[in-house]
Amino acid sequence: MATILVIDDEELVLNLISKVLKAAGHDVTAISNPTSVLEQFHGELVKIDLIVSDIDMPGKRGFELAYELNAAGFHGQILFMSGYPTVLQAVSDMFGTKLTLSKPFTASQLRTTVAAALAA
Repeated sequence: MATILVIDDEELVLNLISKVLKAAGHDVTAISNPTSVLEQFHGELVKIDLIVSDIDMPGKRGFELAYELNAAGFHGQILFMSGYPTVLQAVSDMFGTKLTLSKPFTASQLRTTVAAALAA
């Protein structure tokens, strides 16, 4: 189906998201350290269809990473996640997107939102 990069510093959340998306048929790479994303995917960003990223992570916030990824050549969709609705709204306004997912969420909500992001 799609090649998806999942970024979240919480290992449990990262593993659960990966498992749900893999079961849905996607090729998933999961990274817990947002500062290593550009290093690991240098020159390969065009192969990623969707990035699912937490916003509040140590070392680098999701929106900072999004700016860096866009500058490095990624032009796909980014689905932002957060447990803080006001933060999601601010990032949504900043990026002009409604591709957000409020934590906690169900597997069904994840699949539906990912499908919408891939269709956008």
